[in-house]
Formats: sequence, C-alpha cells, structure tokens
Amino acid sequence: MLGEKIKELRTKKNISQKELADRLFVSDKTVSSWEINRTEPSLDLVVEICNILDVSVAKFLYEDNKNNIETEIKVKISEDEYNTLKSFLDKNAEFVKNNHQLDTYYEPTYRKFVPEDMSQSVDEWLRIGERGNRTILNYKHWHEDKYCDEYEVEIDNKENLDKIFGVLGLNKIAVVDKVRLTYLYLGKYEIALDFVKDLGHFVEIEVKKYESSALEEYDNLISLTKELNINLANIDKRGYPYHVIFNNRK
Repeated sequence: MLGEKIKELRTKKNISQKELADRLFVSDKTVSSWEINRTEPSLDLVVEICNILDVSVAKFLYEDNKNNIETEIKVKISEDEYNTLKSFLDKNAEFVKNNHQLDTYYEPTYRKFVPEDMSQSVDEWLRIGERGNRTILNYKHWHEDKYCDEYEVEIDNKENLDKIFGVLGLNKIAVVDKVRLTYLYLGKYEIALDFVKDLGHFVEIEVKKYESSALEEYDNLISLTKELNINLANIDKRGYPYHVIFNNRK
C-alpha cells in the first residue's frame, strides 16, 4: 500500500510527519491519513514525495505494489494450438466463464495514442468494454511492454458516455469483437482463449495473484508459457486494437 511505503521511507530518512507535511505544504493530519491508507496523495504530490524521500517514482508506485497493475502475455496461436490448449485446460484448470466481449477504443484529438508510423509501439489505450449486461470504461498505460497501469470504472449509460466523449474530442478508432473462454490455472494465472473477429485465435495469460514484483512475475509468465508449449515467437505486444487499426489502414 502507498501509505505503508510513505511511512517506511519517511522513517528511514528520519523525517517526521510534520516535517514531510511542511515540505509538501499540507497538514500533518493529511500525511497521517496517507500512512494509514485512509486517503492517497495526488500524482503531483507523489512526485514531490519521491523527491523528498529519495526514491524513483517508478519504484515507489510499481515495485511490490499490485494495485491497478496488470502483468500479462498475449500470443497469437493457430486453430489447432487453440484446440490443444483448450483440451489441456479443460482437464487441468478451473473453467471460469465463456463470454462475448465487444470493445470500442477511443483516442483524444489533442493527443494521439496511435502514431502515423504503425511500426512504433502504442503505450496507451482507452476503451468502453461491453460484457453482457455490464459496461466498463478502461484505461491502460503500458511500461516496457511487460506490465501496465490499469484503471476501470463501471458505467450505466454507454450512449451518454459516447456523447460526452464526442464533446470532449475523443474519437472512436477501433472495435474489437471477440469470444473469450476464461480459466484459472494453478490458482494464480488467468488464461483466456480468444477468438477475435478478423484476427484469429489468441491466448492471453495474466497474473492474478502476485508473489513478487511485476517484472519478476513477467519472467514467471515467460517460463509458464514455455511449459504450456506456446510458441513465444508469436508473442503479441501490440494488442487487438492495433491490429484492427493496422488492417483498416491497408
């Protein structure tokens, strides 16, 4: 938790709550509230806290902090590989659900997520995902193509949100239509078998129970993928919306 990190680093630097508060121009009650995880500092204050406590923002936010972090691997597979993996998971994993997912992706007019040169990576995605009777707004920001910040909020009126996006200058750039089979493997990994319209078959493995840092868990994912005989030569770091946009630009 962020509060525990602030307290630990502050104590190591022999800085009192009041001293830290004074340097941040907040009250010592505010610092106390952070440290008991009642509230959290804004991102601007996080940057200042890291400067004062002599720690990098990346280490402060991501190392051993699993809230709002996603670590996953996605690999394109053939239909035969899909069926073989499905047979294995049916016998050795816990089946969770089979559902249809429709994801609509958006991009601000004032800050492009997708570059004109499609050989470059895309680090940010914003989407509205339809999951049966649920509609979810999701934002991802990738780091090193290995893990990402992920924030979600459930919404109750997609049409009105679309109108708000239009007013704010967020344009629809891609629609991803897929059927997903989801399994829980070894009580730790969520394995999704996807059939994506116009793109084909994929497997996506995500860490759901963290036992080490995000980067270490990514290395564990690589090892697991090899154990499952998934060809890492076909690893996909672009994402479904990238391929939809790329195909539309051809």
